[in-house]
Amino acid sequence: MSKLFTTTGLMISMLFSGIAFSADRPNRAEAKRAIHSPLSQQSMVKIVAFGNSITAPRKSVDQVFAQRLPALLAAKGIVCEVVNSGVGSSHTGTLADNDFAKVKHGLERFETDVLAHNPDIVIIGFGTNDAYIDENTPNGTSRINVPKYQENLAYMVERLQRKGTIVILTAPSPLSFPRPTFQNDRLYQYVKAVRKLSKKYDTGLADNYKLYMEYRKDGEGYEVLLPDGVHPNDEGHRIIAENLVNCITKELNRQQNRQKIRVRNLENSIRPFPP
Repeated sequence: MSKLFTTTGLMISMLFSGIAFSADRPNRAEAKRAIHSPLSQQSMVKIVAFGNSITAPRKSVDQVFAQRLPALLAAKGIVCEVVNSGVGSSHTGTLADNDFAKVKHGLERFETDVLAHNPDIVIIGFGTNDAYIDENTPNGTSRINVPKYQENLAYMVERLQRKGTIVILTAPSPLSFPRPTFQNDRLYQYVKAVRKLSKKYDTGLADNYKLYMEYRKDGEGYEVLLPDGVHPNDEGHRIIAENLVNCITKELNRQQNRQKIRVRNLENSIRPFPP
């Protein structure tokens, strides 16, 4: 796995290894150099964008948000590789949970499409297909109900956080005409579920629902971002990508600050090195 803060990680492992000779031990100057090294100089950041057709490349769009991230992050001094693991019609569960779409769904491809890449950051974006009511009636059944949706996302988040991976949850963007308003009302329940999970697990949150609802340009609202009522156009992907860059830099800084605290605690807990 490509590692953030690799020098600091080496320093920590050496501190715990019990090496006998002081010459082989890191000193405080090395610790300071490690924790103050710019992120872009420490390693390439590997990002996996995991989701549905809103994540996946699309013929009608020049660049989806995942394709825009490398250039936008490079402008911030962060070198990254982005793996696009979006699959159209995918929900968070399995084919056995709902087989309307004959594709591999979130849980079925989590190992191969996410964990196998050993990412530093994972952007998880599901909900539109989970919430969808195929009967197309206000009281119909969603493909994946809210409790199961939360359970599936929680499983993914917990697996990733145990590996030390930064997780950014994405609240799905709203629907617009020609989709009926009751589909959007149902989707909002899933938006609230994502917000709740992000708070519970202290993940990053890219709230695309809020982002779109607040969109205004030339007197137009978010509806102009969704030509078919579901999938963003290039402008829609542009604002998603720019918002994600802010989320990613915030989460990288949070991780660096946590790393600094751990290193300083280790420094304070060891005896001074002999001259």
